[in-house]
Amino acid sequence: MTTQLDLSANKGKLVAIASGKGGVGKTSLTLNIARTLSKLGKKVLVFDADLGLANVDVQLGVTPVSDLSHVIRGDKTLRDVITKTPAGFDIIAGRSGSEDLPFTTSLDRRNILRDLQDLTNIYDLVMLDVAAGVGDDVLAFAQFAQRTVLVVTPDPSSITDAYAVIKLLKVRHDTQNCEILVNQANGLTEGKKTYEKLKMASAKFLGIDLKLLDIMEYDRNYTMAVRLQQLVSDAFPHTKATEAMQGLARKVLGS
Repeated sequence: MTTQLDLSANKGKLVAIASGKGGVGKTSLTLNIARTLSKLGKKVLVFDADLGLANVDVQLGVTPVSDLSHVIRGDKTLRDVITKTPAGFDIIAGRSGSEDLPFTTSLDRRNILRDLQDLTNIYDLVMLDVAAGVGDDVLAFAQFAQRTVLVVTPDPSSITDAYAVIKLLKVRHDTQNCEILVNQANGLTEGKKTYEKLKMASAKFLGIDLKLLDIMEYDRNYTMAVRLQQLVSDAFPHTKATEAMQGLARKVLGS
């Protein structure tokens, strides 16, 4: 059943970060955006909605006392499991590898979405780091968010899988809220070509005017920061990578 909740009072404050396949840098981008905005004085929450393969806490090097599994079991509320991080933003952690994490009923999912709506009242931005692919939970979160940032790389399989997400959101939910974020591009030209492939296919077969959010060029500093378990603006503050992330963060916030 389609989840309909009134988000008109919080327009633009709830953003899903999705991808058609794994390995495109989705979670790293999400955390770097959150860190960048926290440095600008914004209050940000990252919700790890990659159910069963959660790793937001791992990438940040934090150990939450409680996580999403406590909410699904009914032991705690969503607000109870918010964890503050040294990076200056808050997270709601999932539990990696947990078999009981995926929602068992549409009511479970609806309760989580309702609580997320409430949290938009206390944050400047709530980002949902959803799982890669086109699972039911992924589509529900993407449909629920006012905006869905779809991360794609120039790799052909990434483009194909990203199109599958766009198509299923349109066919199943009549949702057309996707914005494309091209990551790991070898230059702006390759990034634009990647976007144009998705834009043309979406227009021709789905009647969707797909928007481009940004193009993030490949930078070895991103890779180095991940290995160091740091965010790029902390590990390499005076670099093009950090400058590019600042521009992206402002676009995600909508400012």
